[in-house]
Parts: sequence; C-alpha cells; structure tokens
Amino acid sequence: MRTWLPLAIVVALISVGLWFSESPPEQLLGKRPTPKEQNRAADLIIRGAQTRHFGTDGTLAYRVDADSITYFQFARRDRANLEQPRIVFYQGEAPRWRTESRIGVAHNNGERVVLRGNVNIWELPERGGIHLQTPSITIKPRQEYAETDKVVKIAAGANRTEGRGLRAFLKDDRVEILAEVQSIYENK
Repeated sequence: MRTWLPLAIVVALISVGLWFSESPPEQLLGKRPTPKEQNRAADLIIRGAQTRHFGTDGTLAYRVDADSITYFQFARRDRANLEQPRIVFYQGEAPRWRTESRIGVAHNNGERVVLRGNVNIWELPERGGIHLQTPSITIKPRQEYAETDKVVKIAAGANRTEGRGLRAFLKDDRVEILAEVQSIYENK
C-alpha cells in the first residue's frame, strides 16, 4: 500500500496543476464577466483616423475621417463609435458630397453609419451646391444612400426647403423630402 501512496499524490498534483493552468482566473475566483462587462471593453481605439474606401474599378469611392474611432467586435457583429466623423463621397476623381456631425456609429464593417448631432451634408463644390441639416441620418456608404425620418432643412443659395423625412441618392444627385414640405424660393 505504501508504494501506491506516492504515485497517487503525484497523479493528484499533476491533475490539480493541469486544472489550474487550463482555468481562467475568473473561474478560479468564482466570478465571470457579464455580457454587459464584456461589451464595454473596446477592441481598438484609433485617434486621428483616416480611412479610404475604393470601388470595384479601383477609384476612390469615399473617405471617412474622424477625431477618434472606438471599435468593438462582438460574436455576430461589430460596431465603431466615431467622434467628429467626416465622410466625403467621390464621383470620378472629384469630391461630390461631404458630411460632418458630432458623433457617429458604424455597424457591420461600415455597411451602415448613423450620424447624430448637428449633421451637415454639403454638395460640392459648396458654392452653389445644396446644404442639408438634420439632427440624425443613416448613411449606407457603399450604396451612396442616406435616409432619415427627422426634420431636414435644405438650403440652395437663397432658396430654403424644410420637411420631415428624407431619402438621398448621392450617386444620382437626387434628394427626396417625404412629408410636411415647406419651401421658400427667391425669384431673380
């Protein structure tokens, strides 16, 4: 019986050692992070971010610049919080539309970007182009499409239009206001 005791102790120590080495500290301490706690930690933070996105033909389609981007990766999706985002859409080699806002959230690798906080969109060149203002807008950059159900103010020179809801087809330079439209036009 004495010959089995040292062998049993060695096997028990090896088993306990393997169990400790394979167990994360949270399990050893008896507590696990909640899903909410796991979602709080950013996977990546970029300050002074500048990204460029190209079309299938290799030309610059749009660029996104932001004071900072905080990126979160989840099990089935991702999210990037943007501070002071600026998006410029190109047609050919020339910039055609520019957006600015206080904050933004990009979902699913930038497929959908929600801009909030004093959103401004300018048709370029700014002189003679239209200027849109709204508190919030959703942009699908790859489709060059934007929409909102909020109040939108549009200025084009001395002309002013206001309404609720908007669909903007940026590639086609077409903007539709959906309801409660009021316009003031200046005759020259």
